[in-house]
Amino acid sequence: MILPIPKNLLIHSAELVTGYFADKWGRASESERQKLEHIRIVPCSKMVSDSSGISVRLSAVLFFDCKNSSPDVTFALKNDEINGKKVDIQKVIFKGKIFTVKNIEPLYADSDDIHHYEIGLA
Repeated sequence: MILPIPKNLLIHSAELVTGYFADKWGRASESERQKLEHIRIVPCSKMVSDSSGISVRLSAVLFFDCKNSSPDVTFALKNDEINGKKVDIQKVIFKGKIFTVKNIEPLYADSDDIHHYEIGLA
């Protein structure tokens, strides 16, 4: 069994902002804000492909442990759905900088349960 990422390594907090497209009646989009706690954000310069297949250089990676990070959130890319609403954009605000979620990588331990997520930010 692989242990969760220890809380003493999850030293950061940030805000996750999810923006949604206008609904089918044309009402303005809404956004949700959630405070992420017990996460870790590290600088990065890795190249990845976003959901539309375009190469993007990441500037940071957010580590979200499924046991020790909070709250339970759903990370999403453009056009994904959360609770029946289509996501336009998801951003992370960390130390005054605004990052856009570009890549979501669930990582598994020794079972079918997700151990942690690595979220690519640009």
